[in-house]
Amino acid sequence: MTEIDANQPADKKNRSWRKRAIIGGAITVVAAGLTGYFVRNHYYPGTNDAYVHAYTITVSPYVEGYIKKVHASPNQFVKKGQLIYEITPLPFQLSLEQQQHRLKAAIAEKSAMEDELMQAKEQLKDQQASKWIIDLNEQRYAYLQQQQVVALAKAQEFEASKLEAIAKTKSASIKVSQLEKNILKQQSIINALKAEAGQAEVNLNYTRYHAPMDAYVSNNFSIRKGQYVKPGQALFTLIDNSKWWVDANYRESQIHRIRVGMPAKITLDMYPNTSFEGNVINISRGSGAYESLLPPENATGNWVKVPQRFPVRIQLKQNNRHPLRAGSTAHARVNTTVP
Repeated sequence: MTEIDANQPADKKNRSWRKRAIIGGAITVVAAGLTGYFVRNHYYPGTNDAYVHAYTITVSPYVEGYIKKVHASPNQFVKKGQLIYEITPLPFQLSLEQQQHRLKAAIAEKSAMEDELMQAKEQLKDQQASKWIIDLNEQRYAYLQQQQVVALAKAQEFEASKLEAIAKTKSASIKVSQLEKNILKQQSIINALKAEAGQAEVNLNYTRYHAPMDAYVSNNFSIRKGQYVKPGQALFTLIDNSKWWVDANYRESQIHRIRVGMPAKITLDMYPNTSFEGNVINISRGSGAYESLLPPENATGNWVKVPQRFPVRIQLKQNNRHPLRAGSTAHARVNTTVP
């Protein structure tokens, strides 16, 4: 009995030591874990308030008409230059042919005016030559009349011929000038008709819509054959596949170390076991609330401090095995240890 009582204090001491060791170890592990957590969040700030984005364009027709044929379907991937839809081209073809005929007629009319101008210039030269000869004869007979070699009536006859030649030369000169003005005016008409024919050709080309870039057709693609469309009418949306990014909304206390160009890792909820590489391309100068439609009014008596979030844009590198989708949720973590 005495021997058992003697060993009890030693067992209690060992148990107490083990208990303290376990508690100390647990505290050390927790402290190390908390330290690692805060250090990691300090140098590798992350947020799950992040969403995938891409450039989108709303497609509207340039000209009005009835849809002749549709070459795409909702959510289809289309290559740059691929035909998506056609509008019935017949009215635009007829308009183009009409403008082209008017242009040809105007050009032919100008050509006829130029031929007439050449003839008028030749007539002007003939009249100027006749006037020059009459001037010489008039001077010669005026001298002979002074010498009383010829009669006065003959000199007066040459004087009348001179006046007639002057009148004909002036008339020919006026005709040449008028024809030159008419040709310039006709050229202006031709230029206007060329512009109208060019516009008609553009309108004809606009009856066929081709994808401006590699893109995905949106789910709201609902145009059908025979549907009437008009300029400015929103038909569907194209999602550009060339550039994807994540807008990660970081708390203001997290962005003090984030800089443009720093690498980042992105995980998407739809691909939980896959990470995407990225780089910070810009940091917003205003918080999301500041740039909202109705920014908060903080100069009030019941003001409550609310930490703000600032969008950090991270460009994504695509993964062909895991296609990106605009609007999907993501988790972003930036490596701020890389300068």
